[in-house]
Amino acid sequence: MPARSNLARGLAIALIAVTSLAHALPVELKDSNGTKYNINTQVIPLNSLSDASGALTNATFVKPVTVTSYYIAFTPWFFFLTTYTVQRQINVPLTPAFEGFNGLLIAGLNGERLTVPLVFNPGQPLAAEECSQNGKNRQLVFATQTFAEQNLAITRKVYVPSNNEWVRWLNIVTNTGPTPTQVAIGLLGVLASGEDTKVINTSSGDSILTIGDLWYTTAENVPTGVTSLKPRIGYVVQGPGATVPVANLGISTTTDPPGKAGVVYTPTIPAGGTVIVMTFVTVQGKSKQAKSTCENLVTNPVPSNAIKCMSQEELSQVVNFEPITPPVLKNATVKLKFNKTGQDTVQWKGKITIAGGLSLSGLPVNVNFGGVTQSFVLAKNGSANNGGGNKFNLNAELKNGVTKPGTYNFSFNLKGDLQTALAGFDLTNADASNVAVSIPLTLTAGPGAYAVDQPFTYNATQGKSGTAKTP
Repeated sequence: MPARSNLARGLAIALIAVTSLAHALPVELKDSNGTKYNINTQVIPLNSLSDASGALTNATFVKPVTVTSYYIAFTPWFFFLTTYTVQRQINVPLTPAFEGFNGLLIAGLNGERLTVPLVFNPGQPLAAEECSQNGKNRQLVFATQTFAEQNLAITRKVYVPSNNEWVRWLNIVTNTGPTPTQVAIGLLGVLASGEDTKVINTSSGDSILTIGDLWYTTAENVPTGVTSLKPRIGYVVQGPGATVPVANLGISTTTDPPGKAGVVYTPTIPAGGTVIVMTFVTVQGKSKQAKSTCENLVTNPVPSNAIKCMSQEELSQVVNFEPITPPVLKNATVKLKFNKTGQDTVQWKGKITIAGGLSLSGLPVNVNFGGVTQSFVLAKNGSANNGGGNKFNLNAELKNGVTKPGTYNFSFNLKGDLQTALAGFDLTNADASNVAVSIPLTLTAGPGAYAVDQPFTYNATQGKSGTAKTP
């Protein structure tokens, strides 16, 4: 077995072999489901890796939910096997989900396992709270912790949107030294389902975890006829086309306490460079919804909401998803008609850099602007018209019928009922004067992926109209 695989396997085993409790000062943020995520901030003293700064102490699914249990029994007359279903309405919060989840540590350097891992736990108050939505900051920014001997600087950002059903971590590691360094980045958690943890789904279509899985879901395994009062959980660990895919992951149901979940990444960070490992978790009442949320987060392009409140530099530093570059902006305008139906519009003009050798005829283009989506198929001249005011155009230069590599103008128009989606980014039906907002855009054009969380200035008159323009 290759040395790297042995190291990753050993690190994963080490990650799920730590135990104890911690004292912390958690911040509670709620997603659009109302699910409560309790996020550790200043952890003093640190007694458990899974409870370190930026980890979840717990999460609670609060909505009533109807769950279905299945069991097989004999019929009383003909001895045939029959599957029975029982539905139960649960009206109490589903909790606990975790006993500490997603502690960040450095478990190895340059192929060598550290005897004692470097744990991100600066023991300081939050450096900042940012990304306001509906009047509340949604992203926690942690103080940077330096490990001078190893030439590393580490920080984290934890984001819970008000208009989506998940929590996102940006695990940010910088090599401050003069030479490239391979760093084993580990994330450690303890699932409240413990030894009864069951993997329900994976992106591979089975229930067996492998390093090729993009996501997986778990639930508590209970006896026939018993309904679990713990939530169903989904985990996104990487996207398709990752520059640095998962090196190892696993769940242990035999360690003390059981239910340890660990994942390891091993990027090589250039001198002075920074990498970001981006992960997501969703806490739900049903496994089906956990699966659906995970599937949506690994679509191509990633949903625009997933890159909300990420700078262009941060987008370029993410290594466990396909590389994303920002489009160059010329101008963009959003117009909302509060006194009319289906008359809202978006106009965007900019530039993107595309590869050579692409045929524009039949080239797929996908636009996701703040959750408003359109898919286009280009004609040979680079244009597409879906009707109803939805258009896309790419002015690429061709040679022998295919694109020459370069940076080219593009534009798109969207039209319809956009108010519901964009209200989640504070474009609301209320009086507003020069309000700073930002709306995320993700775009694919053939194999190219582009993304930006674009700032706008918003003005509106309640009941009439609202306009957002780029600065």
